Amino acid sequence: MQNLFKCAAAVLCLLMCMTSMQAQKVSGIVLDENDFPMVGATIVEKGTLSGTIANAKGEFTIDLGKIPTAIVVTYVGYKTQMVPIEGIDDLTIVLKQGNALDEVVVTGSRGKSRTVLSSPVPIDNINASDLKASGQATVDQMINYKVPSYNSTNQAVSDATAHFDPSELRNLGPSRTLVLINGKRKNQTAQVYLNETPGRGEVGTDMKSIPAAAIERIEVLRDGASAQYGSDAVAGVINIILKERTSGGEVNVGAGITTEGDGLTYGADFTTAVGVGKKSSLNITGDYYYQDVTDRAGEFGDEVGDPLFGVSLGDNPE
Repeated sequence: MQNLFKCAAAVLCLLMCMTSMQAQKVSGIVLDENDFPMVGATIVEKGTLSGTIANAKGEFTIDLGKIPTAIVVTYVGYKTQMVPIEGIDDLTIVLKQGNALDEVVVTGSRGKSRTVLSSPVPIDNINASDLKASGQATVDQMINYKVPSYNSTNQAVSDATAHFDPSELRNLGPSRTLVLINGKRKNQTAQVYLNETPGRGEVGTDMKSIPAAAIERIEVLRDGASAQYGSDAVAGVINIILKERTSGGEVNVGAGITTEGDGLTYGADFTTAVGVGKKSSLNITGDYYYQDVTDRAGEFGDEVGDPLFGVSLGDNPE
């Protein structure tokens, strides 16, 4: 009988130990010194990776591997606090302010900075390699994919506007953007956008007439442009800097087609430069680009309508 009591006591002790080792849920709230909830405060069990964060009311619930233990509560700008846990009662944790943050410095970034911030006004500086990385064939589309505030779309069934795609900066119209080449004003086209296209009633600059192979970099100025260049630069200034190499050359060839088998495009360009005198150079650049038609309209007379009622746009009622 005595041995039986000893076995029962050992089993009871084992069960109590196993119960104490099971995960326990502990709830609480995190406040600051003014009793405001600390939204997003981090709560981690000491010595483990198990943790949680406080909700919008500063409340939290954490699973602890054992009791007794301790939890570590942290928040940016506040002193780290370690709270011992003896039971599963609700906790009220008050964090005290620590060192104030003067500034936050990001030491890593996926993107490469391209904006010159040291100048009186910020300037986007896009080099030739970034333009080619866009995968586009014309200068207007290259800028379109690299400058968020620049917009240029291919126009279809719009007469001469289809040859000179309207391009806008800050959605202010084609004539509001001043285009420079090496700091000199480039002429605008004589074509007035008369169709239902962006910039209707205005004229713009033909960006396709500038070979991409001749460009060294493109500078885009938006803030304060009209104060420096006049009212025709209300939207901003696009300054295209050409290459000045005096030796060697470059040839680029490319082609593409849609998944439907139409819209074939191919092009080639070359650029070279020769020295003229001691301080001058002559840049020679040629560019050829071809784009085939793309048609998704279907054949004329195709039946389009509701087959249940026999209505068809291809019918010709008398």
